[in-house]
Amino acid sequence: MVSAMDLWFQTYANISLASFVLIAFVVGGASFFRGLTGFGYAILAVPFVGLVATPQIAVIMAILMQLLMGPIGIRKTLSIVDVPLVGKISAWAWVTTPLGLWLLDIVSADIARLLITGIAIVSFFAFMMKRAPTLNNSLSRIALVGSTSGLLNGFAAMPGPPVVLHFVREQVPPAISRASMMAIFFATSIAGTGVALWLGMIDKQAIILTALTCPLMIGGNHLGSQFFGRVSEPVWRVFVIALLVVAAGVALIRLL
Repeated sequence: MVSAMDLWFQTYANISLASFVLIAFVVGGASFFRGLTGFGYAILAVPFVGLVATPQIAVIMAILMQLLMGPIGIRKTLSIVDVPLVGKISAWAWVTTPLGLWLLDIVSADIARLLITGIAIVSFFAFMMKRAPTLNNSLSRIALVGSTSGLLNGFAAMPGPPVVLHFVREQVPPAISRASMMAIFFATSIAGTGVALWLGMIDKQAIILTALTCPLMIGGNHLGSQFFGRVSEPVWRVFVIALLVVAAGVALIRLL
């Protein structure tokens, strides 16, 4: 027999109660990771949410979540970042975000699931690459980082990989790189929300699921921020890659 709560979720959110519980768990865990590192919410959340909902819902939820979380601590963030540099990268991201959302809208759900999970896995392996100790802020570099970030923002709600690869350097204090990335992610979430509204991609299901899981996003982010700088990088990298490999395996099984 279907419970009253399960019936409510199926009627208003077009999803089962069990699926919602999984989504809530994923949102909380991914939010903790975001608070811990300053990035990575969508890299973890979107592949797993996309396994029980459509990839479009997973992406829109992640964009809305990042929009809601963006204002938290933004004043402190802007006080320690290079605002002109962050602004230039964000401007390029705004230009290409519509293209990413358009691509998400035209590909099949199964292909999108596999591509999104693949992007997440490749991103984390890319994070392990050795990088030059100093920032390269040439115009071509900024354009590449911003435009790639916007494309991934629209297609997978993952503006982070190019931005992380740009800012995480030996010469950049972790607090500054973390603040810069969070400022850019807030800007890309504004672009993503605006374009998604224009394309009619934000529906009742996305709004309900975002509203119900938003407290978990806030709580997980706050808890994770308490551990900022206390967890070694190799530990969280291995943990996240293991999770993403599982997500990729499930996505591949669904496709086949």
